[in-house]
Amino acid sequence: MKAFFFLLSGEYETLPAAELKAVLRVLDPGSEILESRLERLIVARTSEEVAREAVRRAAYTKLCGALIGEAENDPREILDLLDERVLDELIRVGVKTFAVRGKRIMGSGVDRLMLERIIGEKILKLRPELRVDLENPDLTIFFISGRERTILGTLLEAKPKRFFQDRLAGRRPFSLPSAMQPDFSRAMVNLAGVRVGGRILDPFAGTGGILIEAGLLGYKAYGVELKSWIAEGALKNLMRYIRGEENVIVGDARKIMFREDCFDAVVTDPPYGRSTTVPDRSVLMLLDKFLSECLPLLRKEGKIVLAAPTDVRVDELAEAHGLRVEEAHIARVHGSLVRRVVVLGR
Repeated sequence: MKAFFFLLSGEYETLPAAELKAVLRVLDPGSEILESRLERLIVARTSEEVAREAVRRAAYTKLCGALIGEAENDPREILDLLDERVLDELIRVGVKTFAVRGKRIMGSGVDRLMLERIIGEKILKLRPELRVDLENPDLTIFFISGRERTILGTLLEAKPKRFFQDRLAGRRPFSLPSAMQPDFSRAMVNLAGVRVGGRILDPFAGTGGILIEAGLLGYKAYGVELKSWIAEGALKNLMRYIRGEENVIVGDARKIMFREDCFDAVVTDPPYGRSTTVPDRSVLMLLDKFLSECLPLLRKEGKIVLAAPTDVRVDELAEAHGLRVEEAHIARVHGSLVRRVVVLGR
């Protein structure tokens, strides 16, 4: 297996890396995470097919490439990563054109344009038969420069800039102010670590955002929503984005009517906040009953991925149900709204 680098979104501190690692475990249980001293970069040993698919699936992974090497932010050291042997491996049959592209992150002081130019000059010196094509090259040499170090490789896959645009909460046929955005929903689904084709339950389905992302990722997703008018709105959304998989019912998360041991994960964003009508005396009482109902539905290795405000004592509640917090990630949504995403396991 070769080594590949992945550039993560800088939107949240720990969530992007955790999501990517979960995706890699699902796609390739034998993948190996390698050490890298660059922030927002993960290096992993896996297959090219898995690396590309990980970018397509992960919400907060921006691109991936095949690793050539890593060096200090010294142009001479970076150029030393490219030699005859490396180019012999890169210049496959049919490769006639190339381009050099770079990206600076974390306040890097590297002169990107200069580095692009001198890398291109060295390649042309060693391989004069090649020509530069900035529009549609056969091979793209790509570097990412951080504060102190630069990673060099070949670009393989990049997520389109408007990947989530059509599914943004406000652009769906039906939306509510509390609706979760598609990137966050997708990351939560990925954290569950379910094999492709598995079953996922969202007992607080709302407008169907988690169900949509789960369906697009190839899962069988089922939702329960207490209010019939919201369930009808979710149905419209599901018909728009995953037609044929409109699995949402009107029901109560405290009395879920599914058979035992039938779901691989529960991924959900329970109702919180002053603007939400919680059908019980308190949020904790609601979650307590929800966990009691969900646990019998989960298969032995199944996880519960839950988003909650930071002031909700999920850890204590989980422990009372024989669960442990395997992961926890803080995400500032907007203003004073800060979510804590937890992954619960037995």
